[in-house]
Amino acid sequence: MASLDVTIVNIALPTLSQYFDASTSMVSWVATAYLIVLASCLLIFGKLSDKFGYKKIFLTGFFVFALGSFLCGLSSTLTILIFSRMLQAVGGAMISAIAPAMVSSYFPAEMRGKAMGYITVVASLGVALGPTLGGFLTQYASWHWIFFINVPVGIFAILLGIKVIPDTRIISGESLPFDRAGSFLIFLIIASGIFALSMGVQLGFNSPQVIGAAVLCLLAIPVFIRHEKRVADPLLDTSLFKDRDFTFKNSVALLMMLAFGGANFILPFYLELVQGLETSVAGLFMTVPSVTMMISGVLAGNLYNKAGGKKLCLYAIAISLLGYLMLAQFSTDTTQIFIIITLGLFGFGLGFSISPNSNDIMNMTKKESKGIVSSILTAERNLGLTIGVALFQLAFVSSMTKFAAKHAITEASPTDLKLEVLIHGFDGTFFLAAIVIGICFVLMFLTKETESCFGEV
Repeated sequence: MASLDVTIVNIALPTLSQYFDASTSMVSWVATAYLIVLASCLLIFGKLSDKFGYKKIFLTGFFVFALGSFLCGLSSTLTILIFSRMLQAVGGAMISAIAPAMVSSYFPAEMRGKAMGYITVVASLGVALGPTLGGFLTQYASWHWIFFINVPVGIFAILLGIKVIPDTRIISGESLPFDRAGSFLIFLIIASGIFALSMGVQLGFNSPQVIGAAVLCLLAIPVFIRHEKRVADPLLDTSLFKDRDFTFKNSVALLMMLAFGGANFILPFYLELVQGLETSVAGLFMTVPSVTMMISGVLAGNLYNKAGGKKLCLYAIAISLLGYLMLAQFSTDTTQIFIIITLGLFGFGLGFSISPNSNDIMNMTKKESKGIVSSILTAERNLGLTIGVALFQLAFVSSMTKFAAKHAITEASPTDLKLEVLIHGFDGTFFLAAIVIGICFVLMFLTKETESCFGEV
């Protein structure tokens, strides 16, 4: 549900624009507001789950998500829809923040690899199904049903969860006051940062709103770090990042999603503008990475206990690097078979890395910190996708602009020269993704194999 709703709404934005008679920029807040609130609340609910138990937060999340979905479907104005999406995002954060922690805590060591692999599969399935399901419901029912569909699923999940999810004891530290100031600061940092990146793409990175949000984010970061070092029970234990392996593996998780998010954003433009594919056909091509992610997620989960997380991640990053280097070779003459193989490698490498890397990070974490570390992993994925879109869009435009200026290519130039500018932009952007993946390989190579975890539940 949580991953599905990141993508299911996007396909319906043009319909919502017509229904509410609103501009594209206003309607985009239906998606942007969800992303901002989701990412900003993840660490908060990760910490709360460590204090009050996973089951309570997880099932409450399904209730809030289902309620928010119901209100979204009933929305009579765009403002009500946006605020309902924000409520829905709070529930989504409660659900997705602690899923890896629950796997790490409830499953024995020999089953965690498979279980984390299944999480990768269902998350990939949600992302892949989002546009298709959203388009089908919008066309043959109405846009209301892209939200109503979550309600029966949420009710079923609550009833099932009450029966099958174990109750966890409340750990020591419950008597200490919750870090409200830290929660406010981390919400401010992530919300203003995502706003700056998302709106920078729409308004321009030199607009006053974007500059103000970026400055607010940068000023709040040192305040948050200083506060967390002083408070008795911090929202985020910054000492976790003193462990080099922990920091490197989390950096890999962030950078892998950054490269994927950026390339995934740019690829449809290549398929439509250079290959000349129709939007629906380009959409089918873009499902290839999600399919291979599901396959590799299961495979990596099954191999985790035999091969070890570091080895699997190195293989995964190498496969990803090959895929991105192949992307950088795309041209007007590239065959569709080559494109499909490349997109397959592109997704396979990411799916093959997520579950073993997540397992390693969770196995390095003490029991009382599993909730917050789980939410860090989820936040890294969301932030990576967001930063990747903004960064790669900048790289794409910059690469094209420099190439066009160097060769004196203008709007009046022949079509084949303008197409050459596009190709140069795509190649430069995909090569940047390959560089990011190369950094991931170096970081992972410098880590040690994770062999044990700190205690069992």
